[in-house]
Amino acid sequence: MKLNKGVIGLFFLIVLLSGCQDSDKSIADTPKQATKGEDIVMEKPASAIGEAKLPATSPEEYIQQDKGDLYQKYIEGKEFSEDKAAYEQATKDAIDAYVEEISEKKTKKWDENKWAESITTALRTSYKDVAKEIENYEVVYEELRLPDGRLLQDISMDEVTQESNKKVNVVLVIDSSGSMKAKVGGEAKMALAKKSIEDLAKELPENVNVSLIAFGHKGTGSDADKQKSCSAVETMYPLKAYEGAEFENSLKKFNAMGWTPLASSIALANEQLSKEKDENTENFIYVVSDGIETCDGDPVAAAKKAVEDNTNVKINIIGFDVDSEADKQLKQVAEAGNGEYSSVKTKQQLAEIKDVWKEAVSINTWRWWAIHRFADNVWTTLDHQNAVRDLKSKYFTLFRNEDERLRTARQRLEEEGLIDPMMQNAITQVLNDRNDKIQTYMGDLSTKKSDEIKTTSDELSKKLDAIEKQVGL
Repeated sequence: MKLNKGVIGLFFLIVLLSGCQDSDKSIADTPKQATKGEDIVMEKPASAIGEAKLPATSPEEYIQQDKGDLYQKYIEGKEFSEDKAAYEQATKDAIDAYVEEISEKKTKKWDENKWAESITTALRTSYKDVAKEIENYEVVYEELRLPDGRLLQDISMDEVTQESNKKVNVVLVIDSSGSMKAKVGGEAKMALAKKSIEDLAKELPENVNVSLIAFGHKGTGSDADKQKSCSAVETMYPLKAYEGAEFENSLKKFNAMGWTPLASSIALANEQLSKEKDENTENFIYVVSDGIETCDGDPVAAAKKAVEDNTNVKINIIGFDVDSEADKQLKQVAEAGNGEYSSVKTKQQLAEIKDVWKEAVSINTWRWWAIHRFADNVWTTLDHQNAVRDLKSKYFTLFRNEDERLRTARQRLEEEGLIDPMMQNAITQVLNDRNDKIQTYMGDLSTKKSDEIKTTSDELSKKLDAIEKQVGL
């Protein structure tokens, strides 16, 4: 039957309109009709024409991924080895194993994201450990720890610049009874005590006045010499600023000789400090003794009187290689004097307690301590920078090796005919996107930590500068 021109025209119009309605469909979604004698094939995916569909994976997700299966089997443990040949061989073995495994799978319908996932799941490293190391790296300046235990970086600038005109007096009292001749670790207790006292005196801040009292340094331990020895309580160095040569000579004026007039020595120290007391003065009495009172005095009562007479006094005592009876009494004296008691048995322990005493002298001691710490700030900052740089270097090694490994794997897949050049290009786009996200994340992490180091160092420099200005150096 013949169709008139109107029917034919209507037919072509319907076909044309139908084509327009489907024009918004993706070419990739529409089968390409084969010509006669050809198989029906699908249009190539977008990746084949250079437009890879990038995954929405976040940088954090990439960072938290675990190590690839074949990476763990062949490469882990060799990546940072000095044996480069061993690492290269391990990498080759891992890639060979991957190509062999993948060649047995049905991959013709895989797109670039499926391939990228396959490659990375087998051969990727993991960045989460090194990222955590950088993020959790503590920027702490231990060298700038104040005598009271705080870090300089933890105190406010207001506290640093707070004005203070407190005066500090320290009376050092040393037991010179006959028992101090005994040896500890091959050295006489008297010699060790003198050395500790001298070290303490020379390390005190320059604004601190110091005095030295010796007791029991005359006569002998015999009953006949008891009165003479018990009366031997003497100021060897008057209360004033420390002068090295004079103080050293004062220590040579006495040796271990007789009895132990501890109460009288505390009374003499109290007499000196009572002349200097006021609300703006801190007073300290430091006693080194190896035994109990043997001159019929009451050292506990003497300590209580010192506290009553002085608004601001603390009596700290070291029991040096003492027995239980002396330990008990000396502790009671320290408690009565609002101070602390420490029992030591060795030269090392004696030195450590000396350091504690030095730090406790004044709330302002740290000001004098800090002026010698400018170099510590510089060198510690450098140490922190090097530590973070080492972590960044560790990350770069992981990243460089992984990038080379994944690139080699893509090339091998093409060489084996498992992917074509256009697919390799698409996979490369996906993996480059992954690289960019990882690099940005790790770079930001490293920069943030470096900025923290610089900020902390700059703040410490400002505090040290303020201290230097305040102290007047």
